[in-house]
Amino acid sequence: MMRMPCSRRSNSIRVPISSSTKVASPIPSAERPSLLWPSLALVAVVVFFGVPGLGGESVDLWFQALFWDGKAWLIPHDNRWGKWLAYDGPKAVLILFAVVTLVRALWATFTGRVSRLFWFTLLCLATVSIVATQLRAVSQMATPLALNLYGGTWEHLLLFEPKPNGYPSNAFPAGHASGGFALLGLYWCWPRARRNWGLWLGLGLGCWMGLYQIARGEHFLSHTLATAALAWLLCAGLVRWIRPQPDGPPA
Repeated sequence: MMRMPCSRRSNSIRVPISSSTKVASPIPSAERPSLLWPSLALVAVVVFFGVPGLGGESVDLWFQALFWDGKAWLIPHDNRWGKWLAYDGPKAVLILFAVVTLVRALWATFTGRVSRLFWFTLLCLATVSIVATQLRAVSQMATPLALNLYGGTWEHLLLFEPKPNGYPSNAFPAGHASGGFALLGLYWCWPRARRNWGLWLGLGLGCWMGLYQIARGEHFLSHTLATAALAWLLCAGLVRWIRPQPDGPPA
């Protein structure tokens, strides 16, 4: 009997891989977050609390009354525990975090590893703090401590109201809370599954530091909200510029 010749076929099947094939990875890809929402948030805070007649002043005064009994603030300035837990302590932690991040950034740069993540984090910390401090110096807004409503000497004037000569300019936006809110940048540093950790860390520490200053008469609520919106905008802008990527393989 004759057997028909047959060709041997490989049992393995080759699947063509196109350049568009993506491999799932916990490492976040480069992104370009929209600047629209943080910009709108910042404008909304500035307009609502800075323009007379919109209701922002009433909100500020109502919230401030929660921490002022007519004679003294909820947290006295000489309260050591409060200062350690919400002022000196967080500031020391942020400085230590910045130093460690700088060392890691330099090490990654000199060893040829990807270092964008570390430089991005440092820029968030520096940019948010510097911009908030510079704006505070020119915004001509006084702290509650300086106002006659709370035992001071100056009238309470909003951002867009004319100010007399010598009016204080050391309150808007809040400076101390800027260090905490700068950690919002960590949202774009961590793997996608853990991003909310960065978000809540930045919001939590920023609010903790901001509330402490409000409770001792150093800021209004609007000052802290403006800093939060400003930090969001600046961090999102830095993401679009630097495109941070985590170093090394995913943990």
